[in-house]
Amino acid sequence: MPYIGRNLSFTLAAMTNLLLIRHSMPAWGSHAPPSKWILTERGRELSKVLGKYLKERQVGLIFASTEVKTVETAEIAAEVARISNVVQDHDLREHDRDNTPTPVGADRQSLVIECIRKPGQLIWGSETVATARNRFGNAVVRLLENVQDEETVAIVAHGTVITTFVGEQLGIDPFPIWKSMGTPWLIEIEWPNPTEILDQRLFE
Repeated sequence: MPYIGRNLSFTLAAMTNLLLIRHSMPAWGSHAPPSKWILTERGRELSKVLGKYLKERQVGLIFASTEVKTVETAEIAAEVARISNVVQDHDLREHDRDNTPTPVGADRQSLVIECIRKPGQLIWGSETVATARNRFGNAVVRLLENVQDEETVAIVAHGTVITTFVGEQLGIDPFPIWKSMGTPWLIEIEWPNPTEILDQRLFE
């Protein structure tokens, strides 16, 4: 089923609570490409804190990007929450930046901000932010199509695709959402017809 932005072409009998989660704290700026970054020890501990919250929310299903830091986050959290399986999907990955040098600190932040502000322009990486957002949106539609009504579902993914996706769904500027993030961090919306942000939560 094609992703068509805010005006979705299908309906469900009831809404699903969708928890969009940014991965836990990775080893920023390592020599490996971003998709291969692993979690720090602190990142692994915070993933356990996330897992306790997912258990409290009785999350029944967890999806994750195939990037190493998201898989680690999801698997650690799932173990704590007693979720039996993490379903990985490559289309949930971040705006693809593996083929370009990764700056650190303020330089990296400035590049990300410019990409978010100009989503249709190829500024950094191998795809535009708009392309990444649409890929991510298609994956969300596909993965949640057969989810049980009123089930709470978690998707562990990445900051740029999550915030621009939510911004598009709600018709709001994604930048303030992006600026508020940490690692790990969660934003909750209803699906498939979100009208507002239900919650934002930083785990620390």
